Amino acid sequence: MAPELIETLLVDAEGEIPLLARHLARLQATCAALGYPCDGNAVERDLRMAAVSLVTPGPHRLRLLLDRAGRRHIQTAALAALAPGQQVMLSDQVLDAREPLLRYKTTHRPWYADATAWLAAHPGVFDMLFLNQRGELCEGSRTNVYLQLRGVWYTPPPDSGCLLGVQRAELLNSERAHERVLTLEDLHAADGIRVSNALRGWFDVTLRVG
Repeated sequence: MAPELIETLLVDAEGEIPLLARHLARLQATCAALGYPCDGNAVERDLRMAAVSLVTPGPHRLRLLLDRAGRRHIQTAALAALAPGQQVMLSDQVLDAREPLLRYKTTHRPWYADATAWLAAHPGVFDMLFLNQRGELCEGSRTNVYLQLRGVWYTPPPDSGCLLGVQRAELLNSERAHERVLTLEDLHAADGIRVSNALRGWFDVTLRVG
């Protein structure tokens, strides 16, 4: 059974979807690459309708699922504030950067199943970070990762095996971050570590060891 495609979007407290254009562009690019039908105008209409239909105050998460036949389903949930002092850990599982689906957000994510289960039982850790078979830093199970080296923020390139996140694209486009191959040594030597996704933006974390 073909996996569903996923877009997880933030609706802010004013009812706006800040990265909507980037989500729609990524979804259409994914559909074109994987052969899924996609009516971009209809998807945008459905997302905007879901955003204006929210009845509880504050920011929300919209989760769009699109199946192989082009059928759409949108889930909504209030988004609780993120506590300060978020941590990440390094997984001992190695990703294969040659896996093509690492670049696309789909429901087929078996390589993150163990991390997802572990994180659910350890709410003090926000995400697990992964290395690939070449020892390069890839991404987190639900975030892109960034290291500050000599005052510049870097994030792994797609060839290291990472999702082309919409918040990541925004940061690259504004030149607040740059692509570079990153290693385990870079992770431990970094002056700062940040992660990003469309729901939480771009924020500092600390590396928890052990």
